Amino acid sequence: MSKTKSAEYHFIGSLRPLHNISSYLGIVVPVDIMEKIGLKGRLRVKGSFNDHPFDLAIQHLKTGERYLMVSAALRRSSNISEGMSIEVKFLLSDPTVVDLPEELMAVLAQDDDANKIWESFTPGRQRSLAHYVNSVKNIDSRIKRALELAAKAKTGELFIQKKLKNSDKIP
Repeated sequence: MSKTKSAEYHFIGSLRPLHNISSYLGIVVPVDIMEKIGLKGRLRVKGSFNDHPFDLAIQHLKTGERYLMVSAALRRSSNISEGMSIEVKFLLSDPTVVDLPEELMAVLAQDDDANKIWESFTPGRQRSLAHYVNSVKNIDSRIKRALELAAKAKTGELFIQKKLKNSDKIP
């Protein structure tokens, strides 16, 4: 990465519909900030909307604009809504680093087979599965999800494993 990696970026944006579908809302990252970053591709960032933390990727629109997709859950938790002015601050983050919930780390530490399979997943797939475990508030539910994830991974029953198997069969 470039020397801009440690720089903090800051702008005021607004939440607006993306992809011409009202259920997808995002914040467009200004062109001058993207030029300062000087990197291409999907970029992982950590930052805040009005001081509420987020961990997202800067993505592409067909128009050439770059944006942060803001889920309904993130909108609710950060108390932001369509059209409002939002202070956005972020740093580039290492796309290979995945923050794991404690419950999932504990399960993987105790199950060598599940951990080996986990390590074979891309960081993006790991991030998605970690989000699944961490998306419930109750600790017992997170433990249950982590155990379920490990069991399904070992039997090849995870959706992403089935998807990979099916894509291998396509000529």
